[in-house]
Amino acid sequence: MTYRLGVDVGGTFTDVLLVDELSGTTWRAKTASTPSDQAVGVLNGIGKVCAEAGIALADVGQVLHGTTVATNAILEGKGATVGLVTTRGFRQVLQIARSYVPGGLAGWIIWPKPEPLAALENTVEVDERVASDGSVVRPLDEDDVRARLASLRGNGIEALAVSLINSFADPTHERRIAEIAAEVLPGVPVSLSSDVLPELREYERTVTTVANGYVQPQVKRYVETLSGKLREGGVAGELAILRSDGGLSSAEAAESSPVTMLLSGPAGGVTGAVWVAEQCGYSDLITFDMGGTSTDVALVQGLAPRIGRETKVGDLTVRASSVDVRTVGAGGGS
Repeated sequence: MTYRLGVDVGGTFTDVLLVDELSGTTWRAKTASTPSDQAVGVLNGIGKVCAEAGIALADVGQVLHGTTVATNAILEGKGATVGLVTTRGFRQVLQIARSYVPGGLAGWIIWPKPEPLAALENTVEVDERVASDGSVVRPLDEDDVRARLASLRGNGIEALAVSLINSFADPTHERRIAEIAAEVLPGVPVSLSSDVLPELREYERTVTTVANGYVQPQVKRYVETLSGKLREGGVAGELAILRSDGGLSSAEAAESSPVTMLLSGPAGGVTGAVWVAEQCGYSDLITFDMGGTSTDVALVQGLAPRIGRETKVGDLTVRASSVDVRTVGAGGGS
């Protein structure tokens, strides 16, 4: 007999749904979320629902998980200390950003601009240049790279982001920097813009890559802890993480590209609501998902949620696909 587990972690509660794939029988459990280590709340909920169903963890064939680990790291400002490597002349790419300021004309006066996720003192330039057609204008100076990375060693860097101009056309220099970083900064995870977002526009590519590095250590610890505990309990099936666009990724993919799961939980609510609406014969709907902390709303037309090219969490906007969900801070508990 095969069972499937669905887990959704919110700011207040963690909800678990167990489904018997043969009979369709379901069991539900709700436990308090544990912000200090969300894996604890998840494992408590899984243990509770399995006990109610009278099954062992070994009977679970798949765990589908929506999580707010990456989201909370951004909102609470508790991500990693990120070092940024750019092409010479582009050190202030995050500070310059785009000219948009919220709040109309008065915004230029009253809006406190948020600090970039990678501080300027942790940003270094390297001697290299690639043209937009992928041709090498100036070869990578590896001695310069080693010296620049060594200068970051004493800054408490916990993650490294590499975003070179035009690396979307030729990622060779970025990949070589990652190899050198493994020697100079051993154990520090590296996010390459040519992997995270191989597209034109250096600011969007850089801020998305830095955001990926900012949440990566925390997400990696969480996923590894949860995966390990599930294996210890006997779960042999896969752990799949919900992405911001409503799809699924493997645990390994979530660890390497956590920027794709910044809206993991809200996207899962929309996807589930669309499935229910389809069974009931409705194609145009508004989803309403009230949790303990916030309420998420989405407009769905033709059973197809709107998928945007950007994900916005707080003041941060990154170039990652996500379901178009609007959130207000008005949940059942707030």
